[in-house]
Amino acid sequence: MLAGHLNFGIPDVDLPLRGGGTVNPSCFAGHQLVVLFLPADATQRAEEFESYDGLSNELSHTDAWFVVVASEPFSRPHAKTRIASDPGDKAWRMFKEVAGDATLDRQSGAAFFFTRGGAFHRVWAGPGHAREVADELQARA
Repeated sequence: MLAGHLNFGIPDVDLPLRGGGTVNPSCFAGHQLVVLFLPADATQRAEEFESYDGLSNELSHTDAWFVVVASEPFSRPHAKTRIASDPGDKAWRMFKEVAGDATLDRQSGAAFFFTRGGAFHRVWAGPGHAREVADELQARA
């Protein structure tokens, strides 16, 4: 396993937030959690972020938390979601290891889903899965 440790299956890693502060995904182990690594391509990154951000009101009753990570500087002034960064892709490597999927590609991004209690449930590789993630969260709410 990579340096760091797990909190109920969720990698315990501090991620710097754009604009200051940090977020640690493992702090949300008592809730449903989606850790979204945005794609590297600027157009795909913006589209993927807007897809998830647009669902935030719909998903507010699911007791789910989202941690959004971008490898490149990225901000949306009117977004409801703050964006974290992952210096050196340490968190990406940790999440990829938890998923046990060596085919995941950081350039394409992925959404990692953890159930209440922090158990890894599944990963959606690449962009374009916001509706599927939302349906999964709502089914488990």
